[in-house]
Amino acid sequence: MGIQGLLQFIKDASEPISVKKYRGQTVAVDTYCWLHKGAFSCAEKLAKGEPTDQYVSYCMKFVDMLLSFGVKPILVFDGRNLPSKKDVEKSRRERRQANLLKGKQLLREGKLSEARECFTRSVNITPSMAHDVIKAARTRGVDCVVAPYEADAQLAFLNKADIAQAVITEDSDLLAFGCKKVILKMDKQGNGLEIDQCHLGRCKSLGNIFTEEKFRYMCILSGCDYLPSLYGIGLGKACKLLRMANNPDILKVIKKMGQYLKMDISVPNEYIEGFTKADNTFLYQLVFDPLKRKVVPLNPYPDHIDPASLSYAGTYLLCRT
Repeated sequence: MGIQGLLQFIKDASEPISVKKYRGQTVAVDTYCWLHKGAFSCAEKLAKGEPTDQYVSYCMKFVDMLLSFGVKPILVFDGRNLPSKKDVEKSRRERRQANLLKGKQLLREGKLSEARECFTRSVNITPSMAHDVIKAARTRGVDCVVAPYEADAQLAFLNKADIAQAVITEDSDLLAFGCKKVILKMDKQGNGLEIDQCHLGRCKSLGNIFTEEKFRYMCILSGCDYLPSLYGIGLGKACKLLRMANNPDILKVIKKMGQYLKMDISVPNEYIEGFTKADNTFLYQLVFDPLKRKVVPLNPYPDHIDPASLSYAGTYLLCRT
């Protein structure tokens, strides 16, 4: 999930905080992160199809904690599957199903601890589970937003539009979408790590390459949900490439990647096309604007982009909240 090793790579930009810092302000929450953790505690019941609402209680403990600190949460949920991630989603679905079948077999054999491990890996957050959390949140007067597609882009939009002053998540790659402030690893007492986009310049690993655009390029090149990396290219090599290259045309830089890095690496045309699609997905994925009450791209389309050509980043639809 996300950008492998990104949090460690930019650890110099993070600092410990208490969410109390945001008293009187609004935070947007990547609620599926809470849902997944909550579902782990009742994975066996979910796998067996037995009734449970433990995942709801888990999420509400965090909601109540935020409210007790005077912080206003907006819970954000994933919507439809994004075409750009169809291969990733397919492999995840297959892994979950394989773990579910293996867990049931182990249970029949009386191997309870091994079965529970498999059930935990088979957890699938369903729309009805998300709806249960939405119902509980609304009894507390908490706003909820179902994204047209991925919660990541929706969270970034709320933050960039200053509807939410920070984002609570477990995915540091939200910074690749242009999030300004991200709170990670938050516990039930409200303590966590904050990464402020303004502090990325502290990272010696990034050197002088940091701009929002180059940071996004680095994340894509190192391998992301929208494009696997080329063999041997991780965050370090991607960062080195961007530090060395002066050409503003990123596609020309990528084509000469082997020369810059002194590596025997070929860059197929399919990769160049995939990079462009991944970059456009980070930039123009569709989100819901709660102020205008309509679906919009995360960033405005430039004149040279035909929205009809970006179906992999979402097609327009009515979004219910």
